[in-house]
Amino acid sequence: MKKYILSILIIISFSSKSQTLVFDQMFIKADDIDLYDDYITNHFSNIMGKRVENGTLHAWDVWKVIENPQEDFTHMITFIHDFDKEESEWNNQELSGLPEVVGEAIMKDVNVIRERVGRSKLNDLGSVRKKGAPAVPNIMVLNFMKVKDHLYKSYETAEIEGTKKISENDLRVGWNFHRRLDDYGSDTYFSHITIDWYDTYRDYLKSNMGDVYDSKDSEWNRLRDLKKRVVMRQLVSITK
Repeated sequence: MKKYILSILIIISFSSKSQTLVFDQMFIKADDIDLYDDYITNHFSNIMGKRVENGTLHAWDVWKVIENPQEDFTHMITFIHDFDKEESEWNNQELSGLPEVVGEAIMKDVNVIRERVGRSKLNDLGSVRKKGAPAVPNIMVLNFMKVKDHLYKSYETAEIEGTKKISENDLRVGWNFHRRLDDYGSDTYFSHITIDWYDTYRDYLKSNMGDVYDSKDSEWNRLRDLKKRVVMRQLVSITK
């Protein structure tokens, strides 16, 4: 049950399967990170595992921000839905197998130590992996992008054309590109997300060492702004 989500991809994929998946990301600020991790691994992962097993959820991931206490969130929880297969309703209490009073007590404790600071829904526009790389590597570098002047089509085409493959000399082992589905106007902080994947945090740091060159005014740089970059490590990943 606990294994990598999605299949290994070598080139950009636009399969009908990926078009039915929706990534529901919840951003969490935990005051007690270790205690919240315990709730994630010992309680919520069991419930979400049952949802995945009975088909009411495609997959479930939890990521932790690495060594950045000034970031406005500490965890990112991703509910991955397949709208073509999932039922519309599910019962959290029944899936937990706990008495109602116990479940309510756990949620009361959790609400004391963490705050939901954001949420977004996205779909996948494309992905690429090095040969032999896992579908979900250990390190995620999340890049929040904002399209300029509502030039969605131009930006998406440029981004995909610019990352059709990853060089063997590149320390990255993968890349994903998501469009935000709940983009509610011009004040929205980001419209797209790209993900750079690494095997280790050391590899990510090494990728930023050495000579730094002037940025080339590439097509996608003229079409979007990079609002923020956050590096995270995988805590839990569940799929069938």
